[in-house]
Amino acid sequence: MASSFWKGVVGVGLFALAHAAFSAAQHRSYMRLTEKENETLPFDIVLQTLLSFVMTCYGIVHIAGEFKDMDASSELKNKTFDTLRNHPSFYLFNHRGRVLFRSPEEELSAQNQQALPNPIRLRKLEHLH
Repeated sequence: MASSFWKGVVGVGLFALAHAAFSAAQHRSYMRLTEKENETLPFDIVLQTLLSFVMTCYGIVHIAGEFKDMDASSELKNKTFDTLRNHPSFYLFNHRGRVLFRSPEEELSAQNQQALPNPIRLRKLEHLH
């Protein structure tokens, strides 16, 4: 759980960023009124923007908690080679291998089932006449 101090730092940083944005918009409207379009933002607004951005980022990093190691071996050391690329959502059991590698008895039963008329289809046709 993040400390309330770092949450406060993020809050103050976001407030300072919003204030800097408001100050920049106000300065821009003032420049339009005085017809000085080509002037840059004052140094204090730029400095406030940069410092509040850094303060907000620093607070967010502390709130985020522990980072994981970039070294892949630290996470993969507990996995075996068999479970390394295991994705159960890609398992597919209804494929052509079932037809290709059937035993002769299964082929005969499948041919017999195809030869029998479909009772559901016959019932539907009887209702049409």
